[in-house]
Amino acid sequence: LLFWAFQIMGYKVDLLGAHVYDPERKAYYPNFTHLLIRVILEGQTYIVDGGFGVDYQMRQPMELISEKNQPQAPGIFCFTEKDGVWYLHKAKRKKFRMDSENKILCSDVVKNMTCKNIYLFTLQPKTIDDFQPACLQLQTDPNSMFLRKSVCSLQTTDGVLVLIGWVLIETKYKDDMDLVVSKVLTGEEVQKILKERFKIQLDKRFVPLNTCSVHRF
Repeated sequence: LLFWAFQIMGYKVDLLGAHVYDPERKAYYPNFTHLLIRVILEGQTYIVDGGFGVDYQMRQPMELISEKNQPQAPGIFCFTEKDGVWYLHKAKRKKFRMDSENKILCSDVVKNMTCKNIYLFTLQPKTIDDFQPACLQLQTDPNSMFLRKSVCSLQTTDGVLVLIGWVLIETKYKDDMDLVVSKVLTGEEVQKILKERFKIQLDKRFVPLNTCSVHRF
């Protein structure tokens, strides 16, 4: 839809395919599964990503320039390039875990200004049909995270709201840190949160699922 909107507005755009980084294997997936949009405006190339979700979601288009820090609300993003392959990273930053009364429970200290790998891609244009095999695999493979973990992610004005299985995680961005509140929900609370916070109205009762551990979530 975003790609179509850019086309209708007259922008020069291409689809690109990204290989997402798997923290558990410490490697990038061999096949591209994530869709990116390349936009060329006044001779400058930008990457637009409107669907990665959680706190790795860029909020504005990013200039396709290697090793340039590009601060946004979720943190500092950066592209690097090697042999025609582009890598997207996000700098780690302080994360404070809060209780429901906004009292600090603990904090994750960042000793070094290291970066988290998000995905890699090339500038080879793709078509929508090129993503069909990946879509089929992610929806049918028993090992697919999307069949083993229910995830609902919503970007908010000051952070991100995520429901993973029965756990609701609300992250608020403040200066150079993340303020995180987590809560384990009951079955009834899940239905209420989906309706009131995510604005999702389902025809039948939703049953959360979480049978795999993916560090990105």
